[in-house]
Amino acid sequence: MRTLALSKFCLWLEDTDLSQAIQVSDVIVPLTQIIHIFAVSAALSACLLIALRLLGYFAVEFSLSHTFNKFWPIFKVSTVVLLMSGCILIIGEPSRSLENTIFQTKMLLLICVFVNIQFIKKTFFSKLIDWKNPVELTNELTTTGRTLALTLISLLILIVFAGRWIAYT
Repeated sequence: MRTLALSKFCLWLEDTDLSQAIQVSDVIVPLTQIIHIFAVSAALSACLLIALRLLGYFAVEFSLSHTFNKFWPIFKVSTVVLLMSGCILIIGEPSRSLENTIFQTKMLLLICVFVNIQFIKKTFFSKLIDWKNPVELTNELTTTGRTLALTLISLLILIVFAGRWIAYT
């Protein structure tokens, strides 16, 4: 979605000293892209492993809380790195990203991932479920877990496609 205000903001941002420094540097953008790609890999892997645990295909000998607690810090740290590296890339080329419909869609999908992860946390880390010991889940929780896991995997796939598609738009 392009608007006049967004276009003006992008033009202003492109003219800032920081944006100009990023644009003329031969090192900043490629190095930032490498860091960004590694952080994407870490965040997506952490989410994927949590989703696979919910589906019963990964680490089934451990409780969900064990698996979640193992990968949640990786997701949080990589998300912070993604935010910082993404900001650098956006500042370097604001019009290419901020005005791009695919980029905007990717950001919306990321918000959906965060909401999905929060649903997983709220649903499966209640006081009613003893996650210290693996327990049999009710059909309702199993169905909810599978739905959240499949939704999370679908969102991750869409984000990867959107991220690659940005490069061609």
